[in-house]
Amino acid sequence: MPLDWSRLKHAYGSASDLPRLFDEIGDPEVADVAWEELWASLYHQGSVYEASFAALPVLTEIATGRKPGGRWQALALAGRIVVEEQQLREPGYVQARYPAAINELHQLTRNHTMARPFEGDEDDFLYWLEHLLAFEGVPVWRRSLRREEHPVVCPSCALSLEIDLSRKPPGTRRRDPNARFRVVGREGPMLTGIRPAAPEDLPPLASRLHGLAVRAGQPAAADHLTHLFGRTACPDCASDFLVPDQVASFQA
Repeated sequence: MPLDWSRLKHAYGSASDLPRLFDEIGDPEVADVAWEELWASLYHQGSVYEASFAALPVLTEIATGRKPGGRWQALALAGRIVVEEQQLREPGYVQARYPAAINELHQLTRNHTMARPFEGDEDDFLYWLEHLLAFEGVPVWRRSLRREEHPVVCPSCALSLEIDLSRKPPGTRRRDPNARFRVVGREGPMLTGIRPAAPEDLPPLASRLHGLAVRAGQPAAADHLTHLFGRTACPDCASDFLVPDQVASFQA
C-alpha cells in the first residue's frame, strides 16, 4: 500500500509535496532546486521530522542507483537524518523500522569512508564517520566527532567547562553555566591543553575510527580523534580527566 505522505509532517507542514520532489531530483533541469527543497524540508537547520524517517527507503533507492537522482546527496541526507534520530526517537528506532534500508545505507557509507584516498577534507570525513556510527546505532559519538566545542563538567569540582577542539592547539577553558553560548575567555588562550591519546591506547571504537582515517589518507582527522579521546585537566582544581568520558556524560 503506497505511503500517504499527506499524513506526515516535515519542516514546512504537510509532506504531500515529497513525491514531487523525489521525482524532480531525477530531472537534471530542476534537480538542484529540488535538492535544496528536500534538504530544507527533511533536515531543517539540524531538525528532523517523522517524514524524514519515512523518506529513508526512498533515499536508499536513490543512493543505490535504483531510482534516479544524486546518489551522494541521498546518502548524505539519509546520514544526517539518522544522526539526529534521538530528536524524535530512541536510538535503534530506524534500524528496527527500516532494517533493509539501513543495511544498504551502512554498506554504502562504509565503502565511502574506506575509499583511498577519501574525496574531501577533514570535516567532510568526520561527518561521514558520524553517518557510519548512526547507521550502526551508536549513541553519543554519532553527533560528537567533529571539530567543535563541547560543554562538560569537571568530574572533581563540578566547574562548568568547555573543551574546544575547533582551535589549534585544542584545549579546555571555563564556561559560564548560565549562558549556553557565553564562555569565559573564548577569544583568549586555552587555560589547559589536551594531551592526545597514543593510537595504540585508543579504546576500541576510537581505534577503529582512527584506523579508517589513516587508511583513507586523512591524517588531520586521525590526529583530531586522538585529541577527542585524549586527556585534559580542570583549569581550577587541576583534576585530570578523560575527554570522552565527560563529553559522553554531559550528553547522556
